[in-house]
Amino acid sequence: MTLREEPYRATFPADILRLRHELLRAVREFFFDRGYIEVETANLMRTAPPDPHIDPLAVYVGSDGPFYLHTSPEMGMKKLLASGYERIFQVCKVYREEEREEVHSTEFTMLEWYREGTYRDTISETEALVLHVAARLPGIETSPLQAPFTVHGMATLFEEHVAVDPFGLTRDELFSTLREKGFPGIDEKDDWNSLFFKVFIQEIEPRLGTETPYFIADWPKTISTMAKEKMDEPGRVERFELYMRGLEIANGYTELTDPVLQRSRFVEDNEERRRLNKRTFDIDEKFLEALGALAALNRSCTGVSVGIDRLLMALVRKDGIDDVSPFRFLRW
Repeated sequence: MTLREEPYRATFPADILRLRHELLRAVREFFFDRGYIEVETANLMRTAPPDPHIDPLAVYVGSDGPFYLHTSPEMGMKKLLASGYERIFQVCKVYREEEREEVHSTEFTMLEWYREGTYRDTISETEALVLHVAARLPGIETSPLQAPFTVHGMATLFEEHVAVDPFGLTRDELFSTLREKGFPGIDEKDDWNSLFFKVFIQEIEPRLGTETPYFIADWPKTISTMAKEKMDEPGRVERFELYMRGLEIANGYTELTDPVLQRSRFVEDNEERRRLNKRTFDIDEKFLEALGALAALNRSCTGVSVGIDRLLMALVRKDGIDDVSPFRFLRW
């Protein structure tokens, strides 16, 4: 299999390119006005976070490697936080092994920011960012973007739509409960995460609508390796996602700053990657040192990542990344 870049499209709409420019300018304006500084971190890394479901692109420099193109600037930005920076943001290209789909791309543009506080602070800030950007893009229909956006709790959604609390059940208990309810599509081979997402995608997402933005908060710990666990609700982490027009646009969380716990989660993720016959990754010891330094500062930190291409898609009501990006990296 080879990779190539899609040829330049001379007919790419000039108005979309202008809107993309205005969006990026509005993003920077938003963060500058709130006292953030713009930073840059390395795209090329010696190792990668061992998330079982996100795969980086491997790169060789001569005969040396593999190195990896970052899937997110998260690890580098947290190292900067540990150096004493309090409010930072970055707009950059990130790279992931993705199949060619309307809403996925191997290379895409990400906005990421970090600040003091918790995920509740950045839920509010993410809403403010979307409203700020939408107000500055000419011709955007803003009537669906009325504040405040609804914030759904994940456990409440499950209880309301399928009468199941997955957080209180083991894998086998969840499987048995779903089978008793006649839930379609589940399999004996499904792990807890697979069962959770099958229910979420088939029974919950379609009922939430697509016309108005909404947040979903308090996700499972098993899918949020670097998020802080909710102390009063075991199995859940202080994490949210923003949805617009049915698309995940942003996710954020209160940062886990316990290096011992973070190491154990990385080990578990590598074990899961091994089970899936995927490459495993060395643990970034400098990153764990940075978490220890953050913990020593005794302040809560929170961060958010936003897919810029998807945000523009949602605001201009387009259905594919091709509609908002003049270039696309294709897999053949």
